[in-house]
Amino acid sequence: MILTDHRSLSELMNQTIQTPEQHRYLALLLGFDYTIQYHAGKSNVVADALSRAMECQAASLYLLSMSRFVFLEDLRKELASLTTFLDLRDRIREDPVAYADYTLTEGFILHRGRIWLPSNSSFIKLLLEEFHQSPTSGHMGVQKTLHRLQDNFTWPSIKEDTQKFIAGYVTCQYTKYDNRKPAGLFCPLPVPTRPWEDLSMDFITGLPAYRSNTCIFMVVDRFSKGLHLGMLPTQDTAHTMALLFVNMVGRLHGMPKSIILDRDPLFISKFWQELFTLSGTKLRLSFAYHP
Repeated sequence: MILTDHRSLSELMNQTIQTPEQHRYLALLLGFDYTIQYHAGKSNVVADALSRAMECQAASLYLLSMSRFVFLEDLRKELASLTTFLDLRDRIREDPVAYADYTLTEGFILHRGRIWLPSNSSFIKLLLEEFHQSPTSGHMGVQKTLHRLQDNFTWPSIKEDTQKFIAGYVTCQYTKYDNRKPAGLFCPLPVPTRPWEDLSMDFITGLPAYRSNTCIFMVVDRFSKGLHLGMLPTQDTAHTMALLFVNMVGRLHGMPKSIILDRDPLFISKFWQELFTLSGTKLRLSFAYHP
């Protein structure tokens, strides 16, 4: 029997498995005879205490893959050669009251107890690599990597640099799983039974100007594949386009039962939707560039 204070874990065998980790762990557990039973956290104090992360700010320094003492000595030497660091150090010495959050100790500047680095320090990249992709870091996300960095270090653009580094780390981008809700199924369109009752329409843009017109308004009958084309200027209104539609299609074939169109601002305008609502035409919106 397995006791857990994680209620959803007690329903492991009955819930939908979505992530690769769940598939892997479930495959390992299927070879054992066990039952999972929910045990309230207040009654599960021993296991609950063991599951807590160690809250020690200095702990992350001891997890560096290199020697901690060599790292700090090399960092101290580099900081002593950076103008930005030396300027801030001099200002702290001259006016310690104005820089109350800063302290000087053993060749470092501490900002609220954390080692301060200038933005041009070459150790920033090394720290990002150590706290994200080293064997002891576990390729964590932005927030956890940032939290571990800020336990001991800080610099002006630490958040932006962490986000940029992780977003550009190819291995993580290839292997991470999608935690979004699964997309729904495509809804097939009904098959038309008569000509000019079910239409699709779109624009062809970017054409050479002809009498101030650079756009072609295209209406296709889904049953017969018949086609009507009309010219429009680049900047047009829903009212002008509606008049063109009525002249091209409405006066020849009557108003259709349905029209498939993308989410162009003209198509989703209040005038356009109200016009076809009054005429009894159903507008079916599709993805952009796929009417």
